[in-house]
Amino acid sequence: MENKIGALANGVNIDHIPQGNAWHIIKLLKLQRKYPVGIGLNLTSKRLGVKDLVKIENYKLSEEQLSAISIFAPGATYSEIENYQIVKKVKLTVATEIENLVICPNHRCVSHQYRSKFSFNNEREKVVATCHYCEHNYELSSLTEFNL
Repeated sequence: MENKIGALANGVNIDHIPQGNAWHIIKLLKLQRKYPVGIGLNLTSKRLGVKDLVKIENYKLSEEQLSAISIFAPGATYSEIENYQIVKKVKLTVATEIENLVICPNHRCVSHQYRSKFSFNNEREKVVATCHYCEHNYELSSLTEFNL
């Protein structure tokens, strides 16, 4: 069975999103009902085995939005499309620092009173997130609470 979601004339395509993370991206972008959105869930992928996909018509993401999305989709492919042609294609890498997105798993952390701030170390095989306030380290995959 072939998996296809319609072609875009203009907009963006975020492909190779780890399974289950498309919903985080949709909530993060707060698109409301202004832009048509196509979502593919649990699609077959040679690279990931199973992936998600998000297409947004007549929309482009800012660098800040791409940084935030990188937390949910490291290694995903972001493509901007104009007149059915890809004009920009980028493989997302985890941002080095993100504010007010990740909720620190340490319930005693002062960041629960303020804006959270995390730095990410991409040098290891697994991405490690460090809370700016309590300085605890967490594997990216273990972070489960977000300000969306």
